[in-house]
Amino acid sequence: MDENVVTKDDVLDALERFRAADAAMHLRVRETSALGDNELRMLQYLLLRRREGAVVRPSELSRHLGISSASTTALLDRLEKQGRVERVSHPTDRRSILIAPTAHAETAVADLVDAFADRVAAIVGGLDAHGRDCILTFLDEVAAAADNVAAG
Repeated sequence: MDENVVTKDDVLDALERFRAADAAMHLRVRETSALGDNELRMLQYLLLRRREGAVVRPSELSRHLGISSASTTALLDRLEKQGRVERVSHPTDRRSILIAPTAHAETAVADLVDAFADRVAAIVGGLDAHGRDCILTFLDEVAAAADNVAAG
């Protein structure tokens, strides 16, 4: 029997180890940054969109987090008081407000999250095209399975 054969259980065990490590990492980031889960997710999204050169409206944050506009407003109020986000006027639509992360959010959150992203990018960079294709297919199918659980 070949000792290098990866079994289905090996993959499922590795997926579970990843899920536990990912949850623990997010907990450490939340504790280090003194942020709640939705606050952290909001800042991560704002930082990502900033890197992409996009502007973000509060309604986009509500959709991304799957929360009501009232909950979004409450989160934004807390983050604004902490100096992590700012509300700015839209440059062309004076009725619109845009949300932007502050430099404080950048240093408090981005450095921690970017360190993980950089390590993952290095791992992916070490894979050949076939390995990346297999992982991409696997992750897409796992994400679809998660999306379909209890979806009705």
